[in-house]
Amino acid sequence: MSTPMRHGLSQQGRTPSGHPAAAPTPQASTPFSNSQAVAFSPHGPRSSPQQFKKSPATATSATMGNHPSNPPVNFDSPSAAAALGALGINDLNLDNISVGGLVAHAGRTDEEDRKKRMEDVIDALLAYNSSRVSNQGLERLAIRLGLECLWEDVKGGGDNAKTLIIAGQTMGVEVGINNHIVHHVALAYNDSIPSLDKHVDKASAILLKDLALAPGQSPLTKKLTHFRANLERLATLDRLSVLPGLSCHEAIAGLWESLEKLHRWDVEKLRGDPSLRGLSEERLRVFALCIRHGCPLMHTRGRTGLSLDYWKQRRKLASTTVDTEDAKTWGILLECAPASSMAVYHSVRVSDKWIGPNIEKANLTDEEMISPGPILDWLEPADTLLPPTDDVKQEAGLEGGVNLRGPKTPDVAFLATFDPPVVVPHAVAMEIYKIAATNTPLSSITFDALMFPIVDGSAYDPSEPREITYTQTVPNIAHVNEGQREPVLKAHRNTLFIYKPVYGQVLTQVPFSHPKDLITMLPLLRQYAFLSLLLTNSLKPKEDRPTAPEADAENNPEPITTHDEFEQFMKQANAGKGSSSKVLKVDITLTAHPLPRLSLVFPFKNHTANVMLEIQLGGKVHIVSDNIFPKPGDDQRQDTSKGKGRERKVFTVADWANALETAEDIGVWIEFIKHWLE
Repeated sequence: MSTPMRHGLSQQGRTPSGHPAAAPTPQASTPFSNSQAVAFSPHGPRSSPQQFKKSPATATSATMGNHPSNPPVNFDSPSAAAALGALGINDLNLDNISVGGLVAHAGRTDEEDRKKRMEDVIDALLAYNSSRVSNQGLERLAIRLGLECLWEDVKGGGDNAKTLIIAGQTMGVEVGINNHIVHHVALAYNDSIPSLDKHVDKASAILLKDLALAPGQSPLTKKLTHFRANLERLATLDRLSVLPGLSCHEAIAGLWESLEKLHRWDVEKLRGDPSLRGLSEERLRVFALCIRHGCPLMHTRGRTGLSLDYWKQRRKLASTTVDTEDAKTWGILLECAPASSMAVYHSVRVSDKWIGPNIEKANLTDEEMISPGPILDWLEPADTLLPPTDDVKQEAGLEGGVNLRGPKTPDVAFLATFDPPVVVPHAVAMEIYKIAATNTPLSSITFDALMFPIVDGSAYDPSEPREITYTQTVPNIAHVNEGQREPVLKAHRNTLFIYKPVYGQVLTQVPFSHPKDLITMLPLLRQYAFLSLLLTNSLKPKEDRPTAPEADAENNPEPITTHDEFEQFMKQANAGKGSSSKVLKVDITLTAHPLPRLSLVFPFKNHTANVMLEIQLGGKVHIVSDNIFPKPGDDQRQDTSKGKGRERKVFTVADWANALETAEDIGVWIEFIKHWLE
């Protein structure tokens, strides 16, 4: 792939500026004339007498030009506001952008501020409605990300067959396009580095999938949304690289090398576990992902970059693999970011030797010998230093500047992005940020409000107990061994009680200096990832799943008259006391601190079941107390409830805890309990 030279911006699709255009005929006043033209023009204000012919509200804003706050956008007629509303301007999420600052007013000379605000508006417009895949769209996107573009004609490919080369200082992307339809994408790095070259094909396949048409898809509907996100990640690493001395792409690849070495060691250790004997290589990888040190994946799930996966939905089912995309996966995206945005940081280091060749440490100290689990042989690579520069630093109180010659560390740090973000109590967030050696942000929102956001307009007091109710559809497959082919859909009215609210945090990003920091966080992250999975499966709708009629009726109640209420009351009275409702009532009490606990109460036989669960580190379930499970020594081997005299296995409390870990659904677990023990 040829490398483009430094050229000016491509003139493809642009109007030549060599000849001046004829002056347009003055037009009558329109809703977008005068001040509106100033507001949405990147060239700043234009002086004209009409600029000062405003409505009273506009005149008031003009007289307040020296006020520190920015005046709002004003319109000469109501039709202007209506026109902007019809264009969807109000739906672009511009609340945080002071559009009024774009309007020129008396004494305004801050061109840079006006330009910055205009760029914010353009970014919001691009995020709201991404461009289509086309020659011009690809070029605009590359230039917007600070990359160079070079168009080349394809010999023998026709007039419209072209190759677009998008290049940075360390990498380039070659796009083959014909009539605005992409048929080829290839990623390449300027230097041949084995740790990078082994992942190039996977990244190229992802980029091609982002741009190529799906079977039966029209070119008019193919957007640049996914390609833009993936190219932006590559461009960020390219922009932060400093040549010679620092390649952020190579730094991320070095992390993968060490984490992959640790993952292969985990798989070998699990292969020797008697309880996992006979499992396939892929199943062992899933277990290593969820119970050991995670699984590093480069360019996976349609996204470029490195992800350290640490939790996976349906992890105990035989059909689940590391690459399964229909099961929700929790991971940590490992990236680079400017150090200027961080209060405390350690500069990025380029190395593939973050852990020793034997993985496990040989010579242990007395403290390490009594520690549970293996002691990993983490290494500390040398700092990556940049060559000397001629930069001059201005010191306070000194005339002139201080010439800083000599090597220095880069102003770039590693950044961990939690995907998806994890909701944790504030105390757990403090521990995570302590591991990352950074400051903990303050929070004024409770854990339950982050997990289940407050509905707008509803009364909420964080110091008061909270109650959340949702009727969930639960598939009952308890009779699958007896020939059952289709699950029986049952309705559970789940009510969550929070009596002791605690403050919470949403973990999104933390800087880190060493991969061992991430490994230390994994048990805590798994604990709350599994807790969120249990609560979500019980109290939130499940997409693309069939629902029980009773659940639909309770979640979407129809307006009923007094006559309907009387009819329902009479039916219940005539049914007698022996009838039972088709909806099972389940009460769940959440305690988030100091350890996450769930207290379950539901009807069982002729009394009420009460089970206390504790979600421990690593996502392990521990049954603290119960009044339904057989205790050691109980004679429960004969199933005489149906007169069959059939031998049944006696499950221990640990077996029931393992069953909940497998089901990952409180409703399914309760149905299995009722089928087995009632």
